[in-house]
Amino acid sequence: MAEHAGMRGDLPWSASTSSRLTELREVNEHLLISGLREQELAEALEAERAQLAVILAGIGDAVMVVDQAGTIVRANAAYARLAGGADASLAPEDAGGRPLPDDQTPRARAARGETFSLEFTLTASDGTQRWFEANGQPLSDHGAIHAVVVIRDITLSSQHRRLQNEFLDLAGHELRTPLTAVQGSLELLERWCRDADDARVPRIIATAGHQVRRLAVLVNDLMDVARLQSGKLTLTWAVVDLDALATEAVETARGLAAERTITLDAPAEPLPVRGDSGRLEQVLINLLTNAIKYTPPTARIDVRLHQVDGEAVLAVHDDGPGIAADKLPHLFERFYQIARSDRGSQGGMGLGLFISHQLVEQHGGRIAVASAPGEGTTFTIWLPLVRN
Repeated sequence: MAEHAGMRGDLPWSASTSSRLTELREVNEHLLISGLREQELAEALEAERAQLAVILAGIGDAVMVVDQAGTIVRANAAYARLAGGADASLAPEDAGGRPLPDDQTPRARAARGETFSLEFTLTASDGTQRWFEANGQPLSDHGAIHAVVVIRDITLSSQHRRLQNEFLDLAGHELRTPLTAVQGSLELLERWCRDADDARVPRIIATAGHQVRRLAVLVNDLMDVARLQSGKLTLTWAVVDLDALATEAVETARGLAAERTITLDAPAEPLPVRGDSGRLEQVLINLLTNAIKYTPPTARIDVRLHQVDGEAVLAVHDDGPGIAADKLPHLFERFYQIARSDRGSQGGMGLGLFISHQLVEQHGGRIAVASAPGEGTTFTIWLPLVRN
């Protein structure tokens, strides 16, 4: 009886011991698995770092990674060659060779976590100046906040751009003087020959005058592009009634293309925006003449002006042949023209839409195009309204 009682008394102790052993075994297995996982993660992280090092070494552009203190934590060989060491600092300068302020260098801006694109120069030991473009982007590296900066040598493209702008500026100035003289002479000659017996004389003079005016428009476009690219284009700011401006521009376009139907749908109340009335009218005339140029005489052109969420929205739509999707992203580029197999050369240099895009942006607005083959084309401009 006592023996049986002892055996019953031992049973709880044995079950408890077994349970504890099982628990310890499970804990050990969990720790072992966790250790293996940490080892795998460490190996994967090391492999990732090695792969990143290989990628950075193969990049021709200079790359550096900085932390929030501005310390370079990683740099590739291209950066080391450019700066004279993987942890060395650059001495960026502006176009005039003056050092950039300490808080405006690529390294300082990256340390602040900015996303930026910055052009600067570096002066070599032989005194030559080269142009560079730095692009910075913040990133999170396993919980640490860093930023990566990619620095590219743009000396050749920068020289090409400056030479192109200088040529445009020079061409515009050199062409304007003789064109003004020719245009004045033709107007004087036209007055003298109004009573000429030969009907061909006024017609020839009128044709010559038309071509001179076309050349004058091209020269003005060249000069506008040069001013836009150099930042020398000045705007005369005032409060402009966009409704009245659109009405005047549409009337001008109707005179240029009497055979086309050009309509205007505008609200009765004024839509005031802040801007340069002459330049805003130039934008709208560019869009209208573009529609006239690339659509058949039977096409209809509709101009619609309305207000949406504190913005004036101006749309120019034509029911012409439309534009293919692959060409739309290029429409606002300089010198871009759409090649059409069914129509001859439309003249111009492909600057009107580029100038319009730049002018709209300078007014704090935006411009977009929507089109598809067979569905016509719509250019839309958004400009902030003047708040009362």
